[in-house]
Amino acid sequence: MKRLADRLGVSVSALYNHIANKADLLLLVEDAVMSRVDASALGELVDAQSPATTLPDALRSWGRSYRDVFAAYPELVPLIATMPVSGAPATRRMYETVAAGLVAAGVPRAQVVTVIVSFESFLYGSAMDANAPTEIFSSAPEESDAPTFQAAVGAFTARVTDAPSCAVNPYADDPFEWGLQALVDRTVAIAH
Repeated sequence: MKRLADRLGVSVSALYNHIANKADLLLLVEDAVMSRVDASALGELVDAQSPATTLPDALRSWGRSYRDVFAAYPELVPLIATMPVSGAPATRRMYETVAAGLVAAGVPRAQVVTVIVSFESFLYGSAMDANAPTEIFSSAPEESDAPTFQAAVGAFTARVTDAPSCAVNPYADDPFEWGLQALVDRTVAIAH
């Protein structure tokens, strides 16, 4: 709280005029960040007789937005990934939109949380990957104990040339799209 107060140029006591404690502050941060995740395409599945979007397109839109938001704030991933939704109304509204869209598309209610948690597990990791150094899998020339892996890394990096995205690490985009499609396909398979 002291560091935040210093950064804002106010006293710590001034912060407590607006929040009760650090937990309240963290809930505000969670809600502010989660409010940037665009789940509107999933909401369209609920609101329209014949939606303009499909479940796969809505899931991809939500997944890309979620990853992009958290790629901009990777330091918040470990914090927000473990915070409760109680006390965070924008967060709950996002989850409500996602859940309602999934149910409207035929995902059984008993599977909705499984779908959300599966996507989030992947999306949080993908947000971290977007910020990983491009040489994360590189080995020094004298390290020759993983020749198959190093050849695979070389083949992968040679294949990925232009990757326009939010990713600082351009090598993160191709695996992200691959994993996102796998989750979309699995979700569509359970929707009736």
